[in-house]
Amino acid sequence: MKENLDQILLTFVVPCYNVEKYIQRCLDSIYACGLHESRFEVLCVNDCSPDNVQDVLERNREWHDNLRIVIHEKNMGLGGARNTGIREAKGKYLWFVDSDDLVAAQGIEAIIQRIVEQDLDVLCFNYRRVDEEGKELSTHLVFKNTSSQDGDAFVKSVFGMGIVNHMGFVWRFIYKKEFLWQHQLFFPEHVRWEDTVFMPKALLEAERVAAVPNVMYSYRVNADSISGTFGSSYPARSIYEFAFCAGGDLLRLSDEVGDKGLGAVFREVAIQKYINGFAIFLFRTSKRERKRFFELIKEREEEVKPLKRYMNAFNKVMFVPLVGPLVTNLMSRVYKMKQLKL
Repeated sequence: MKENLDQILLTFVVPCYNVEKYIQRCLDSIYACGLHESRFEVLCVNDCSPDNVQDVLERNREWHDNLRIVIHEKNMGLGGARNTGIREAKGKYLWFVDSDDLVAAQGIEAIIQRIVEQDLDVLCFNYRRVDEEGKELSTHLVFKNTSSQDGDAFVKSVFGMGIVNHMGFVWRFIYKKEFLWQHQLFFPEHVRWEDTVFMPKALLEAERVAAVPNVMYSYRVNADSISGTFGSSYPARSIYEFAFCAGGDLLRLSDEVGDKGLGAVFREVAIQKYINGFAIFLFRTSKRERKRFFELIKEREEEVKPLKRYMNAFNKVMFVPLVGPLVTNLMSRVYKMKQLKL
């Protein structure tokens, strides 16, 4: 397939919210990737950021003609910002880049050429974890060089039982925009864990998927990010959405795929990791957040009710009025005492 030189090949979609101290390094990494600026664009989506990120974006727009800014009138969350990118992008291919991370895309020219020549729907690559200063912590290698194949075959051969853990990182893939539109692949909005189902669904819909062994992305371990905050203080909303929004979406996807093969894997992960995974987070969070969690499940009873039958006996106790809060407070003390002894 020949490349259309009149069309922008690649759009970097960069959601921006409360990342004033990170966004410049992110943009610098993109512009250092080696592609001529006429062949790509950077689409920054300001999701009502409360800091001065807009000033940083405006300054960069003066330096780069291919940087565009879209400003949301109301906060849509990371999923909503990425959906704006899908709708507004001019590039033939999309790369979702989190604004506190870095692109490390040596050899991107050859990789883009491969995407074009093989008319891929999705290309996959590896990544590294870095600290706040950009120093490498570890490199995560899942993908080797593969030939183009349909998504179902690719998932089975590459991911195996670790499918959901590695597929949820939406930034380690490049997507054909027409493919996303054709299958109406958009992210859930106003929730966290918005990419849990997006990636499995995208890969299973794809007709042509390939992988390269290149490490093309640096994921910053950032205490201020959604995942970083969840990993330390466990906000009630994050715990709730992890278990009952992401878990519920993944369970519904398993029903769409079917009871065998990948559908069975999705179902097992949805039930064991997500729907039954909330208790340990409750034990590790603050009393205030535990209280807020129980308020949430009461407020959203209709959303949670269909998922209760998938819970184990212990987790069902959490939904017994008065008993659940007492049990979690007790288990929290036990957990913290064990941690002190380590």
